[in-house]
Amino acid sequence: MALLYLDMILVALAVPIALAAGAPTVGVTAGAAAWIVLRLAQIAMDKQLVNVHDLRRRLGLGVAFSMLRVWLLASVIIVCGLAVSRADGLTAALVIFGAFSVNFLRNAVSHISQAQARSTNG
Repeated sequence: MALLYLDMILVALAVPIALAAGAPTVGVTAGAAAWIVLRLAQIAMDKQLVNVHDLRRRLGLGVAFSMLRVWLLASVIIVCGLAVSRADGLTAALVIFGAFSVNFLRNAVSHISQAQARSTNG
């Protein structure tokens, strides 16, 4: 279960370290906050999509929410870069990219282990 939240845990642990190292405050906090809030929304959405039995509708809603999430994360990066400083925008992008990378790897490992479990049980 903790593996599901690994990206958010690492982001929360990285924030004080990055701030202590002198990283731009707005970029770090905005990137981390945006990632955590939108990941929690993604988890909630995934739980709701289980109740959608029409495959086309479930797939459409899942893709639409994923695209919305990408646009919102990109917006946070752009706003930080334009409204505060380019360094803050870059920092927000790095925080989001790092969290995305961890989440991507977690998903890959999860899918591989599920496929292996199905092949040995099937």
